Amino acid sequence: MSQDTRRGSDEGAERARLAFAYHPDSFEIFTIADAAAGVCDLIWVVDTGLPEVASRARLLRRFGAVVDVTGLDVDEAAAAVRGVQPDGILALADELLAWTADVAQRAGLPGNAPGTALRLSDKRAQREALREGGLLVPRFWSVPVQEGGDGWARLRRDAVFPAVVKPRRSQASRHTMRVESEAHLREVLDDIARESPADRAELQLEHYIADRGRDPHEPFADYVSVESLVSDGTISHLAITGRFPPAPPFRETGFFMPAALPADERAAVMETATAAIRAVGVETGFLHTEIKLTPEGPCVLELNGRIGGGVIDMLGRGAGVEVMRTAMRVALGAHVVFDRPPSVDGVPFVLLVQPPLEGRVVESIDGLDTVREHPGVGRVVVNRGPGAPVDWRAGTNEYVALVEGCVADHDELVALERFLRREVDVRYATEDAAAAASGCA
Repeated sequence: MSQDTRRGSDEGAERARLAFAYHPDSFEIFTIADAAAGVCDLIWVVDTGLPEVASRARLLRRFGAVVDVTGLDVDEAAAAVRGVQPDGILALADELLAWTADVAQRAGLPGNAPGTALRLSDKRAQREALREGGLLVPRFWSVPVQEGGDGWARLRRDAVFPAVVKPRRSQASRHTMRVESEAHLREVLDDIARESPADRAELQLEHYIADRGRDPHEPFADYVSVESLVSDGTISHLAITGRFPPAPPFRETGFFMPAALPADERAAVMETATAAIRAVGVETGFLHTEIKLTPEGPCVLELNGRIGGGVIDMLGRGAGVEVMRTAMRVALGAHVVFDRPPSVDGVPFVLLVQPPLEGRVVESIDGLDTVREHPGVGRVVVNRGPGAPVDWRAGTNEYVALVEGCVADHDELVALERFLRREVDVRYATEDAAAAASGCA
């Protein structure tokens, strides 16, 4: 790694000041504060109109100043941020990328252009930019909110099934489902409208990209992600993350690095990620590009303007890359470039136990203690314990348990994953049982 720290250095008498646009769904407060230690002083930019933020305001003040932008428009928020004189601004939550870019531009702070941030947040705008950049992407169509009219006529005429319906602005595969026909699509839309009216207001339909005829005995999925850093327009790829096959419909069950790809496919995947980043116009920040391997070549599924917590942990454990701290330094103006992807020691992994589609309440969990003692396992976390409701519609983040650690190679990882699936027994109440228990049957 080569680095030119123009700002954000921990050297010198005066520490840099970083405005951090905080969202409770991104990272823990302690994680952010630990990363800032020795790098910068934090200025939390918050909306206490969100109950989850308001409840944490006192804790936030322990680790820095707080700028409350509740009820302010973008110009007013930018003036409030500018008033505390930060050296940079950073957001690590999808929901805040576009807003933070607008604030940064108005406050005279470095960052991606608002149009770029929009393309990182809005799947339709992103697909259009990728397609115009010559990349292979799924065909896509807007799903009209109102029944009838020209929009439905166009969709009926142009859409190809099977397809995938998803919100234009979301993460973790929330309300992301495969649909087989127009009639099936309408059933799914009615379900989304009941469960999440906000998601129903902005949906996109994409042609389903079929698997490339993978061997049914092959343990890994045929899609990967490229984890990248952009600093002053210079792109550095840090790792290619592999996947286990998802739980229906599209929920993550496990990921690891490096992906088990031959050299030619690794090169093609990284070239595709580079082209996608340039097509969207990213100048700064960490990125996570999901790519499916197809007979026609690598197909870009999605480009995210941040790296998820699991990937951050794996890069830290396996390659010694302090992603959060580096993101802060880059936001403050440091120029950070990796000459090549850092070597990974072993195969760090994250495995997830997902509830079945019919599961509604976790009744019991057995076997995690045995898994915790297995060689290579570093940590086991229960996310939804006995008595907790679960709903597959909420996507990957509804997982019941997480197992993370590091093993020597991919063969050991496959053996551990199979051991986890055999050993862990989670019992669930189904929708009918849950309704009966609540007296609604």
